[in-house]
Amino acid sequence: MLFLGIGFLIWLVATIAFRLIGQYLLDPTNIALSIGLFLATTLSMFIIVTGVYFWQQVKAIERPKAALLIALPGMLLDVGSVLFFPKVFPNIDPSANVLFAGLMLWGYSSILVTSFLPRNEL
Repeated sequence: MLFLGIGFLIWLVATIAFRLIGQYLLDPTNIALSIGLFLATTLSMFIIVTGVYFWQQVKAIERPKAALLIALPGMLLDVGSVLFFPKVFPNIDPSANVLFAGLMLWGYSSILVTSFLPRNEL
């Protein structure tokens, strides 16, 4: 339950952030900004999730399950965010929906990839 809660919290914070400042972050015409956002997402997920592994002393064999439980709430909830993008994020240009969806897939993939890092890299 703890990992599901952490996943929900990550989703909630990210959703609130995009609701508040998403119009400055999601600009499909600005390739450099988009690349930076994808890199920042990867780094953020790596720091947060490996920090959770360290905090909870998650053994390497248990990391895939923990990563799945962390990613799952956001993956399920972001279905609604993508389907109802203009209503959830009225501050963001609707044409940024595809960029947002790609970023979400990238972020959740980043969470899952952390489960396969060697133990000595944490």
